[in-house]
Amino acid sequence: MEFKNMEDVDLKLHLLSNSPIEVDGLKITPYTIREIKDYGYTRYMTNLQWISAAKEDFIDAVDDYEKKMILKEQAKELSAFDFFVKFGGGEMLQILLRSLSMVFRTDDIKMLDDHLIAINYEKLGIIYYDEDGNMRFNEEKLKELGEGKTCIVHRGNFEDIVQVVKLQNYLSKPKKERDKDMNPVDEETRELMEEMERMRAKVEAKKKAQKRQEKGDDGDIDIYDIVDAVSSKSNSINKINIWDLGLYQLYTEYSRLELIENYDISIRAMMAGAEKIELTHWSSKL
Repeated sequence: MEFKNMEDVDLKLHLLSNSPIEVDGLKITPYTIREIKDYGYTRYMTNLQWISAAKEDFIDAVDDYEKKMILKEQAKELSAFDFFVKFGGGEMLQILLRSLSMVFRTDDIKMLDDHLIAINYEKLGIIYYDEDGNMRFNEEKLKELGEGKTCIVHRGNFEDIVQVVKLQNYLSKPKKERDKDMNPVDEETRELMEEMERMRAKVEAKKKAQKRQEKGDDGDIDIYDIVDAVSSKSNSINKINIWDLGLYQLYTEYSRLELIENYDISIRAMMAGAEKIELTHWSSKL
């Protein structure tokens, strides 16, 4: 099912079942914890962090004040994809290609003219090389892909690809339903709302960090702790089958177990006579 055609409930069911999601005919299949472990968790997350970078992150990283001001003025016409393929140089392009190679589970990633990135074109027989090593195209093979399935990453679909990857890895939560309700009337309003959302996310992150400090925690728990906790607490997930889960499944299970635990504690506290208990049912939305 195409990502842009998904209703909120369809998207969440795909995420919860760790199912592939398509963007312009490109299938994005989420990794399991076992696959991430074998690939290397640190390496995996590094690629995710790079591909998830927003255009504001690139602009903020510019040291030259004048260049930064120029980029900020042009920000409306720019995208993160532009910084990867136009302004970042060869190093940034290679980082993008490496990250896309991981996302699409293939080494067949090729940069074409006009800032188009082809996925599996050589394996599909669309691209081949002549005796002199020059790249050639098989137009007939390209036609065989069918309408809407070009297997190309470009400026127009890159943000959707990144959004799917972030959702599958619990770096972002489904918000299509809320976006529909907001329905900005113009581009300026939409950009303002997006900026407000980024600021809200930063505030929430600071609140969580503050709570950890108040509790005296040394730092964030890592994926090892979450895997260990879920496989110890869950009634059905154990240290044998947990490796078949995706990250979205793992983190939602962890969050749900936490809700159940908090609900049980609240009920016991109320029965013991405690007042002003904020009771949240364990089946509430995460």
